[in-house]
Amino acid sequence: MAPGPLALVQAFTNSANVEFGRDEFATTRGLEAWLERHGFAAPGLVPDELDRREAVTLREAFRAILRENNGGPIDEDARRTVEHIARDCPLVVGFDAPDGRLALRPVLSDMRGVLATVLETAATAVSDGSWQRLKACSDHRCEWIFYDRSRNRSSRWCSMAVCGTRSKMTTYRQGKRQHG
Repeated sequence: MAPGPLALVQAFTNSANVEFGRDEFATTRGLEAWLERHGFAAPGLVPDELDRREAVTLREAFRAILRENNGGPIDEDARRTVEHIARDCPLVVGFDAPDGRLALRPVLSDMRGVLATVLETAATAVSDGSWQRLKACSDHRCEWIFYDRSRNRSSRWCSMAVCGTRSKMTTYRQGKRQHG
């Protein structure tokens, strides 16, 4: 689990399990349940189909960008998608933090406000240096988002026991076929 607020971006992006096909945002009810579990329940915050599709679009753009953090190619389309969605998710500076420091907060209290909060969390992680540790598993069958706690930021898989072993066995078998 990613530390602090970055866990929100991790949970948002992991709302789809690529390997097993479970997608919490597959329906508006699923998205609403995710919002409730992550503290966004509010009167009148009932996502519609357009909200759901936009959440999925942002989630998949984040997943593509998090592949970059694990050595993947730069995805200009994903970056443009994040910027495009962010244009309609305004943030303002305010004294909302409990310690009295300035903080960014969403202007809107609808789904745009939720997306603004996720975007603000990602932007803060970029500025504090923790963003580079959030990665998509390099096993293309998995792509689970994990937080790299290794000292040199070199982890490639969400789990060495599962994805790492599976990847190493695939490489081993390919080598045996080529030389066998």
